[in-house]
Amino acid sequence: MPLSLSRGTRSRGFTLIELLVVIAIIAILIGLLLPAVQKVREAAARAQSQNNIKQTLLACHNGHDTTSYLPPVVSFWWSNPTNFTYSNSDATFYFSLLPYYEQGAISAGISNWGGSGLGQVGSTGKAAMSFPIKILTAPNDPSGGDGIFARGFNADWMWDPAKSAGGVDVALCSYACNFQVFGRPGQNANDPWDWQNTAGKSTLQGISDGTSNTIFVAEKRKACGPAGTPNNSNTFGTAWGHPADDRYWPTFARIPVSTGVPVDQRQFPVPQFAPTNANCDNYRAHGMSSGVIMVGLGDGSVRGVSSSITQATWSQAVQPRDGSVLSSNW
Repeated sequence: MPLSLSRGTRSRGFTLIELLVVIAIIAILIGLLLPAVQKVREAAARAQSQNNIKQTLLACHNGHDTTSYLPPVVSFWWSNPTNFTYSNSDATFYFSLLPYYEQGAISAGISNWGGSGLGQVGSTGKAAMSFPIKILTAPNDPSGGDGIFARGFNADWMWDPAKSAGGVDVALCSYACNFQVFGRPGQNANDPWDWQNTAGKSTLQGISDGTSNTIFVAEKRKACGPAGTPNNSNTFGTAWGHPADDRYWPTFARIPVSTGVPVDQRQFPVPQFAPTNANCDNYRAHGMSSGVIMVGLGDGSVRGVSSSITQATWSQAVQPRDGSVLSSNW
């Protein structure tokens, strides 16, 4: 005779209350786990940004070994460019370093305007400054979308087909160089906006404060402005190879708080930490998180600088020849 289960021995499922309790426990566990996961992601992004900055520092030193000079913030054919032999026209800091990023094919392939980021690379129809460079993009940079300012530059004197197409793309980056090191701010000390101040002929030996006490490179957002995108006329940004518009020069510490003191004693605004699109100041460096900004020092080391840093200490670290000792909050 076949066996059968009686009504009293049927298996019992979860009640609604038990199911809700299980869901609540899972939700609590997820809530506890998410901050830890976010911290791991931030740490990984910060480590990648450190490595990117390190590559730029190595490129600076290799370039200096080859040419005896550090690269310029920006140089122009009419403003006494530096002895970086592969930057004999209009160049930026990063354009000058292309051969040391193993990106020399970009500058070597220019078929017009040799030595300029505005030149066309071969028959591509693209300017040198239109090509994105991965190690110049911070993984935790929230700005600038895909990092391309579409048709971001145009001028009557440009080559075709770029001119007829409405301009060339401008590739953005997440890092900038220290103007006080790579520029020549004393050229026209009374006017820090003067483009004659840009093409420095700096050397490592000329950094009297010591390379371990001087910031060379820092993080800076790709896009900066009310719209939060580089395609808006009110938006500034950071472009690795764009020399023609100072709204996009890859630099910081250019404009001092006051010009009423000697050049080497001037102070500069502290970086902004995780600024919003509305309050972003393009002439400062930008930390990608609310608590720290990654900077590279002249000795090749990379470190985080806390948001508690004072203007005086930041200025001491920015100035290569002020003769001061870094304060305790460094």
